[in-house]
Amino acid sequence: MKLSKRLSLRTKQLLRHMTPRHVVRSRITRSTLRRFAEKVGLVYFGYVDQRDDDHRLVRGHTVSSTHADNHYCVGSIRGYDVVLVARNDTIRAKHSQTYERCHWLIATVDLHTRYELPHFYIGHGSRRSAFEASFEQLIPLQIGTFGTYPHDFTSNYTVYGMASHALEIEQIIVPGVAGVIASHFRSASIEIEDNCLYLYIESQHPSEEVLEKLISNALWLADTLDTALAPRLDESPSPYAA
Repeated sequence: MKLSKRLSLRTKQLLRHMTPRHVVRSRITRSTLRRFAEKVGLVYFGYVDQRDDDHRLVRGHTVSSTHADNHYCVGSIRGYDVVLVARNDTIRAKHSQTYERCHWLIATVDLHTRYELPHFYIGHGSRRSAFEASFEQLIPLQIGTFGTYPHDFTSNYTVYGMASHALEIEQIIVPGVAGVIASHFRSASIEIEDNCLYLYIESQHPSEEVLEKLISNALWLADTLDTALAPRLDESPSPYAA
């Protein structure tokens, strides 16, 4: 993005943040995140600088040199290491001069399995442009080799990965899991990278109900994957291990 364009967008953002309505909503959001973090056992840090080594950087496809992280929370829930963060960034649509302001709410969960999973992304159709603008290494995959996937999943979600990993990914996200994603994840998108699960939703001012749903879904999927992958540890190592 050109410097002049970035400065213009930044100025507009600062002006929006100065409005009384935005100030009030920001205070409510901060209070909601603090209260939720305390409720579930996370430590709330608020704003964190991505250039500061004192915290763990949340990666995944939304990481960039321009993103801003706020409401950073970290801790352990049900035996899983969890990070919750609100990430803002301005991205340019692929093959376009159109810019989009993104407000991601991200939950990350470190999987327990020692089985090395391939990198893949399950994107909801509403967020396709944002994903494709920020990541080009993964391609859309055709699924259905081992079973029929629910229509609600195939009509709303696209699975991205490396072509050489397609069958492995399909064996991980089986039709039953895909069905739960379609019916319960409320337009969330999912990424697995370096055995870390990322669950993304678009929400600038989330309610406590939204936060609970996000964390609950992330933990359910992490536990489901760990349970399904456990037998593979007794088999041959993953072909995608480094």
